Amino acid sequence: MVQGSDRGDFPPPLEKLNADLKSILEKIEVNEDGVILFEGMRYVFVPQRWLMITFMEILKVMGASIKTLLWPFVSFSGAAIANQLIDRGAPPERVIEAYAEFNNPRGWGLTRSVKTDLEKPEVIIQMYNEFFSSWLRNNVENLKKEFPFFESPWGSNWIGAVQKAIERKGRQVPKLKCEQVKFLALGDEYDEWIVKGEG
Repeated sequence: MVQGSDRGDFPPPLEKLNADLKSILEKIEVNEDGVILFEGMRYVFVPQRWLMITFMEILKVMGASIKTLLWPFVSFSGAAIANQLIDRGAPPERVIEAYAEFNNPRGWGLTRSVKTDLEKPEVIIQMYNEFFSSWLRNNVENLKKEFPFFESPWGSNWIGAVQKAIERKGRQVPKLKCEQVKFLALGDEYDEWIVKGEG
């Protein structure tokens, strides 16, 4: 089954984003030890700048090896979120769209599923004003020179989400690859990834 994203407005209306954010904030609790919890998990609010300074240092130290040493582990987070969304009722064939909606009020960037075909498989995801890319675009003068190997970690995240969706449909998961085809950090309007089976 092939699905597109022509259902509804994109980017979502600000009223919807505000309402979604308020529903998240209503679930935040502080326990007797002063720990901030969201749905039972500890959360820390960190300014983008702090996280990006750390991210930049990781890029400097690891260089191009970040793609093979670190990014594959990011797929676990995508799989975990997809699994959680399926457990909450999202059908596996719609979990990529559910993940996009889940992302929108969380500050990572406005996200949409452009195409989801889990049979082929081929999935296309776009993120507007993505957290890492927007900071790099605004703070690194010549990204191609400083980090010629850069790709957003979200590509690996989407691999994990697609793997989990296929697995939860009860199918054998093929080896997947992800190609980032648009780069906000390099001047495109948004980031775009295509996840598909190798071979």
